[in-house]
Amino acid sequence: MADQPPRQPPSRQNQTRLIVALVVTVFIVVFALQNRHQTRVSFLFFHWDGRVVFVIIVSALAGALATWLVQRARRRGRRDRGGPT
Repeated sequence: MADQPPRQPPSRQNQTRLIVALVVTVFIVVFALQNRHQTRVSFLFFHWDGRVVFVIIVSALAGALATWLVQRARRRGRRDRGGPT
């Protein structure tokens, strides 16, 4: 462990991204909790009844996952081409 370089403090850009992500997360949670009534959800051939709060949270998580996957693929593509990560 002594061979590892010292950790760099987070950059201002990373701190700003973290703060924005936390604020957006708080807004999504508050919005979801205020919408607890039942609704019918239809997607392709699937239909089910569920609370709006769960639809909002699942949609937000799916969007976050999709964003993470796209960013990961872009970083991997840059790394494979020899560009900056």
